[in-house]
Amino acid sequence: MSTRRHLLWSIAVLAVTVATAPEPVSAQRARPDTSAPAGPTPRRPDGKPDLTGRWDGGGGVLYNTVILEEHPGGFGIQAGGTLIIDPKDGIIPYQPWALAERNRRREDANGYEDQVGHCEFYDIARVVSFPMEIMHSGNAVILHQNQHSTRVVDTTRREHLPSGIRLWLGDSIGRWEGDTLVIDITNFAGKTRMALGGDFYSADAHIVEKFAMKDSNTIDWTMTFDDPKVFTRPWTMTSHEPMKRVRAGENFDVEDTCHEGNVDLVHMKNVYEQAHPDGRPVIRTGPESR
Repeated sequence: MSTRRHLLWSIAVLAVTVATAPEPVSAQRARPDTSAPAGPTPRRPDGKPDLTGRWDGGGGVLYNTVILEEHPGGFGIQAGGTLIIDPKDGIIPYQPWALAERNRRREDANGYEDQVGHCEFYDIARVVSFPMEIMHSGNAVILHQNQHSTRVVDTTRREHLPSGIRLWLGDSIGRWEGDTLVIDITNFAGKTRMALGGDFYSADAHIVEKFAMKDSNTIDWTMTFDDPKVFTRPWTMTSHEPMKRVRAGENFDVEDTCHEGNVDLVHMKNVYEQAHPDGRPVIRTGPESR
């Protein structure tokens, strides 16, 4: 089987768990709000941009829930361009050992390892393909994202949690740089994946996320990763298209239905155990494991 066909087949098997399970409401494509033309950036009483609303940068189709880089279409996979804007070639700059580990995760027999298939937390980079809701509460910005993944970002705190405290979504501290909300994130648990295709970073990654409001209906979003354990250099991704305000009143993440009817997880578990009869394979987590 050619490399291209094997990749498509492997990722299609990974996608079955999510694609055939009842789709969470937040994953259903929200429609852009065309009821009012874009106007000036709305402001809060302190003069900072008011990000309140429901936003979607996925482009109407889940292009990059499987692979973040440019990829062809196939069974269960929407073809999509790369989300990587730096470096210019659109390729994640993995170290050799990390690229080998990412590719191992893409093997169909290893699809059972994906946490989202188990209805566990989505990664903070993975949720950008789905609609999200942003709210303000005092000095905090609240990001309510797919499958009820919610981050409360304090814009007054200046120090991260002690290094011994590790969180699935990391520890987020916010600040304003002009009209851009900048979120500094550390203290990861190192358990999530950025896509079904196995892209990852280590628990020691330092991530900077930016929300730059361009007008009343548009937000430019970027996320920059700095993790010398996994990558050869820092790199930056964005959403498939600028985030657009979506219609108020539409159903939005009102129910978490991932577990309902999710029988494909059983099949993936069987395939996984047949491929690894002696137990879990040794998973590389750093260059020292080579």
